Amino acid sequence: MNHFFKQKHPYIAIIAVFAVILLLGIAQLGSSVNPVPKNLPVLLVQMDAGEKLPTGQDMNFGKLIQDKITAAPAGADTVSPLKWTTVASEQEALDAMNREQAYAAIVIPADFSHKLASLLSPQPQPSSVKLYVNQGMNNTAATMANGVLTQILNGVNGQVREQLLSQFSQKGGTLSVDQTKAFAAPVVVTSQNVNAIGTNSANGNAPVVLTQLAWFGAMVTTILLFLAAGKATQTGSRAHRFGIQMSQLISGIVITAASAASILLVAGTWLGLSIPDNGKIFLFLWLVGFAYFLLQTAVVSWLGFKGVPLFVLVFFFGAPVLSLPRELLPTFSQDWLYSWLPLRFSAEGLRDLFYFRQDLNVSSPIWTLALIGAGALVIILLSILKKHEQPAAKVEAVQA
Repeated sequence: MNHFFKQKHPYIAIIAVFAVILLLGIAQLGSSVNPVPKNLPVLLVQMDAGEKLPTGQDMNFGKLIQDKITAAPAGADTVSPLKWTTVASEQEALDAMNREQAYAAIVIPADFSHKLASLLSPQPQPSSVKLYVNQGMNNTAATMANGVLTQILNGVNGQVREQLLSQFSQKGGTLSVDQTKAFAAPVVVTSQNVNAIGTNSANGNAPVVLTQLAWFGAMVTTILLFLAAGKATQTGSRAHRFGIQMSQLISGIVITAASAASILLVAGTWLGLSIPDNGKIFLFLWLVGFAYFLLQTAVVSWLGFKGVPLFVLVFFFGAPVLSLPRELLPTFSQDWLYSWLPLRFSAEGLRDLFYFRQDLNVSSPIWTLALIGAGALVIILLSILKKHEQPAAKVEAVQA
């Protein structure tokens, strides 16, 4: 027992365990322990034409709502959970959401004030507001935006009710039964999901899950082909090593295609994940897997197996970052993780293919992944210039 505790390893283990837990704790919780919405982009379509009330007062309730909800926060250091942008039409708002530019939109129709004014008449008509929620952009952020907007519209209901009742009291009279019912909810909110995530979608996280599978598939491919390349290298000649590299790359193309097919088989066929277009998603996953394979191979071509822990760290730091929208991440995670994380381009492309299905947002991720792969390929080919170390078996044979 004394001999055991005289060794340094048991004491190093305490420090090592703490360091690993600290690193993985930061990776898993640093970006997601307290997500707070900040400046979530939302749209407002204000088309209310206004109305002249029976008291003779001109009133535009839509404009009043616009001024109220788009006003800057009262505190100088307060960051609003929403970032408002006003657009001219309902179709313009839908187009913007299809291009992943907003998590939600409120549409105030042209007859908004006209119907509210009718509450003061014998034939009351509750007014309506449309609330669009862009689930496919990010279900977490869309749900948060929906919650904030619902609270705002509930407050609008109360304020409109008070203002109209004040007008009614000035006019005099008694509320009819129909008016009483209408005043209970003068503004009817109609909510509609756009680019809906649907069912069997991992709660909208299917793009993130498939991205993680593609990254690990590429990592296994990289390690095994790097081992095979090392064993196959017999001489230090650049021509011979170039041939080995070509074999490595060709094998990578085939294996990453098999990886993409395996992801769809396991996730879609066996586990029941809803796959909207197997052909498109297979091709995209193939591109993703091969780009990641090239990136990882470029690292191990220069660093050897010392570079493998980097792949694991990218996964652990990337997983929580990918699951949250950028607006919910801490500043550090936005600037130092999200901005350069290669996994996000796959998640962005898959999000378009899964939930938007109009190919409006997929070209940028495709080009980015292609450029990552092309740059990595150049680095791989340049590794031929490294000084070659003869295999140990070859050295022993020469010495004998």
